[in-house]
Amino acid sequence: MSDVPFPVLVAAVFLFGTLAILHLFMRQQEAQRKLPEREQYLASHRLDSVVCAHCRSIDTREFGLNDSGDDRRIVACSQCDKLLFRYTRGTPGSLQNDSA
Repeated sequence: MSDVPFPVLVAAVFLFGTLAILHLFMRQQEAQRKLPEREQYLASHRLDSVVCAHCRSIDTREFGLNDSGDDRRIVACSQCDKLLFRYTRGTPGSLQNDSA
């Protein structure tokens, strides 16, 4: 057996596990912040409307960057779960204004 007391070992595993989860979460948030804006996404993939560039699906889902009420929105494909682009709700050219 190890000379390290069991409670210290449990605390160390918990600490490193928490740090690993936090690191993964921060990487995901950074990837979402680096997504192109809607107009940039459409232009870079030569699209006229929102379509997944990976699987060509028109089904998308959106969510807030930090929480469901966040005005900074992320759009992802519903079929392949790829992140597509970001936009700010309520700005000219946003999805909310297009449907009105």
